[in-house]
Amino acid sequence: MRGTKLISMTVGNIKFLDSLNYFPMALSKLPDAFGFSEFKKGHFPHLFNTVENQNYVGVIPSIEFYDPNSLKEENRKNLLEWHSKRIAENYVFDFQKEIISYCMSDVDILTQACLKFRQLLLEETSVCPFMEATTIASTCNKVYRRNFLESNTIGIIPKRGYRWQDNQSTIAIKWLVWEEKQRNIHIKHAARGKEVRVGGVKVDGYIEETKEIFEFEGCYYHGCPRCFTHQRDVPLHDTPSETMNLRYEATVAKKERLRSLGYNLNEMWECEFKHLVTENKELREYTENHPLVLQTPLDPRKAFYGGRTGNISEYHKTQDDEKIKYVDVCSLYPWVCKYGQFPVGHPTVYVGDECPSITTVSGLVKCTVLPPRDLLHPVLPQKMNNKLMFVLCRECGENLNSEECVHSDEERALTGTWVIAEVNKAIEKGYKLIKMYEVWSYETIQFENNVSGLFTSMMNKFIKIKQESSDWPANCRTQEEKNQYIERFFERENVKMDFLQIIDNPGLRSLAKLMLNSFWGKFGQRQNQSRTSIINTPAEFFGMMSNPSLIINTVLPVNETTIIVNWEYREEASESLSTVNVVIAAFVTTLARLKLYSYLEKLEDRVLYYDTDSVIYVSRPEALDIPTGEFIGDMTDELEKEGSGSYITEFVSGGPKNYAYKVWSTKDQDFKITCKVKGISLNHSASQKINFNSIKRMVLNPGDPIQIISKQIRRTKEHEIITKETVKKYEPKSTKRKFLSDHSSVPFGYKKSKM
Repeated sequence: MRGTKLISMTVGNIKFLDSLNYFPMALSKLPDAFGFSEFKKGHFPHLFNTVENQNYVGVIPSIEFYDPNSLKEENRKNLLEWHSKRIAENYVFDFQKEIISYCMSDVDILTQACLKFRQLLLEETSVCPFMEATTIASTCNKVYRRNFLESNTIGIIPKRGYRWQDNQSTIAIKWLVWEEKQRNIHIKHAARGKEVRVGGVKVDGYIEETKEIFEFEGCYYHGCPRCFTHQRDVPLHDTPSETMNLRYEATVAKKERLRSLGYNLNEMWECEFKHLVTENKELREYTENHPLVLQTPLDPRKAFYGGRTGNISEYHKTQDDEKIKYVDVCSLYPWVCKYGQFPVGHPTVYVGDECPSITTVSGLVKCTVLPPRDLLHPVLPQKMNNKLMFVLCRECGENLNSEECVHSDEERALTGTWVIAEVNKAIEKGYKLIKMYEVWSYETIQFENNVSGLFTSMMNKFIKIKQESSDWPANCRTQEEKNQYIERFFERENVKMDFLQIIDNPGLRSLAKLMLNSFWGKFGQRQNQSRTSIINTPAEFFGMMSNPSLIINTVLPVNETTIIVNWEYREEASESLSTVNVVIAAFVTTLARLKLYSYLEKLEDRVLYYDTDSVIYVSRPEALDIPTGEFIGDMTDELEKEGSGSYITEFVSGGPKNYAYKVWSTKDQDFKITCKVKGISLNHSASQKINFNSIKRMVLNPGDPIQIISKQIRRTKEHEIITKETVKKYEPKSTKRKFLSDHSSVPFGYKKSKM
C-alpha cells in the first residue's frame, strides 16, 4: 500500500491488483483502447441511488439524477441525447435490473481489457503483468530485463554511494563546523581531506595540539539507548550479525580506549544534535550553506530533476501578421531512450582537485557554477520553494525577489549535482564553472551508425508494434505508396515494418504506447518504499513495533484480532534494489530537458509557454518557425486536429499547467477555446466559472480566488469509501520567474547587459 492506495494484496492463492496501475485511463475508454467495441460503458443515475429508490420501477429518472454537469461537454452532450431518446420511447426504468446491468457491464469491460492486455503482453514479451509485477512501470522493467538487458551494463549503486569508506554523514560535518564556529577552533576531519585516524582508530574529528577528539554518534549505527529502548538483542536487517546492544557496546569500548590513550573526547549523539538544529535558527542557517557541507559526497538522486514547465508570458494577443503556434515533441521520452547517450557499468569517482575536465567525460558532477546575468532561458535546474526553478541568482530565486538583483557572485552562485551534459550546455550559454567537488565518470553507450544503444532494442520493438498497428496513413493507397512508406520509416528509424502486419489493431497500439511511455520511470523509484502488514498475533505486533530496523508510520486496528501496520525500513537499514538506477533516470530527464532547450534557445523571447515536451510560441513572417515532422523526436503541430494551418490568436496563462487559448479552426472556420488547469476537472459545471474569459480577467486584474465545489469519491484512512464535497480555489500563480508590467517575464536574477 501507498497511503490508503492498495497496490497489491494476496489472500491465500488470490491476488488483488489495481488495474489503474497498469493502464491509467477511464473505464469508458478501455473498449476503444483494446478494440472490443461490443462492450460500452452505459449511464446510471447515481444520485437516484438512495434507500427509498432501491425497488423503483417506472419512468426513467429525470436528467438531474445523472448529474450531467459533472461531465465534460462532449460526454454531457451524449448523455443528454441518450436520455431524451429514452424519454421519447417511454423507457421503463427498473432500478434493480439497471444497477445490476450497469455493474456487470463495468466488470465485463475491465475483465476483457485485463485479459487482452495480459494475452498481448505474453505473446510479445513472455511476461505476465499480473503474476510478475504490480504496476505498468514494474512490468516494463521486467520485460526489459528478461528480453533485452545484456550482462554487465547497468550497475546497482551501493546504498551509501561509492565513497562509503570515508563517507562522513552530512549531519556530522554540520556539527563539526558548528563546533569550530562556537569555539573558534580548527578541526581536522574528512570534509577537509582524508579520514582521520588516532591510535589506529578512525575518528570523526581531531585537534592535534590539544589531543582533542570529536565523535558524532549516529543513533542507528551506534545503538543509541534513548532512541532504541526495546528489542536491543534482535539481529538487524542490514547486518544480521549485529544488534543494537552490540553496536552500543562497541561504541563504548572505542570511547574508553581513546580516553585510556590520553585523548580528550567530545561526543554528540545524532538525536541531540537534531534537536539543537530544530531549536537554533542561527545554527541551522550557518550549517546549511557552509562550504564544507557543500563538499559532502555526491548524492546521485539530487541529479534527478523532473520536466521543465513554466509560463514565460501571462498574456499575449496576436498583432498584425503574428500567429501563435503550439508544437509538441512526438514521443519525447521514447526518443530519449532510443537515441540518448546512457551510462553503463560503475563510474570512476574523482574528488576535488583530481576531477577531470567535464568536456572529456560523461556522468554526474557536483559543482558550483556562476550563471550569466542576461540569459533569458537559464539552463540548470534548481529545487527552490518546493518547485523546479531555473534562475540566474540563488538569493533572488530563493526569496522570489521582484526587484533588480544586487547580489554578489558568491550569493548568485548555484551549487548542485547535475548530469555533465547539462552543465556543458550551461557553460556554452555563459555559465562559469567555479568549483568541482566530485565527478562520477561513466563509460557510455548510444545508438548511432547502426550500433545499438542501451534501450534501443526494446524501443524499436514497441515502435514497430505501435506503427504497424496504427494502420496505413491516409495518403498510402497504392502498393507503391505503401512500399515507400515502409522504406521511409526504415531509413529514419532503422525499423523494418512487416507489410502484412500493418493493420488497425487498437489493442496492440495501446500496449505499445504503454510500454514506450512507462518504461524508464522504474529506474528512478524511491528505494525505501513504505509497506503494509496485516498482523494477527500480539507477538508479531510487539516484534514489529520494537524492531530497531523499522519505522512505524501508522497502526490501524481492524477488529479484536487484526491490526494493519504501515511501516518502512530506516534509511540506514534499507538495501539497494536491483531494479533501480537513479543515474539512468537522471540522464533520461536531463536529455529530455536539453531537447526542449534546443527549441527555447532558438525562439528566445517568442516563447510564451513550455511544458516538458511542448512549446507555445509567437510566429512572425520574418522569423523562422520550428519545423515539424512525423517521426519520433520531431516536433508535431498540436493544433492539426483543428485543420491544417490552424493557429492561436489569444493566449493567457496563470502559471505552469494553467493556461487557456483561443484558436482559429480552419476546419470549422470558427474560433475554439481550450482551457487547462492542473488539479481541477473542467467539467460543464466548473467551466461555467473557470474559462478563457475568467482566467484572462484574473491574470490581467487579480481578484479573489474562484471557488469550485464538487463531489468526489475518496478513501478514508479506515479504508471506507465515501462521497465528500470538496472545495478547490483557483487563482493565478506565476512564481517561477519575475513578471513585468507588460506580462512578459525574465528569470530571477536577470540583469540586461549594458551595451
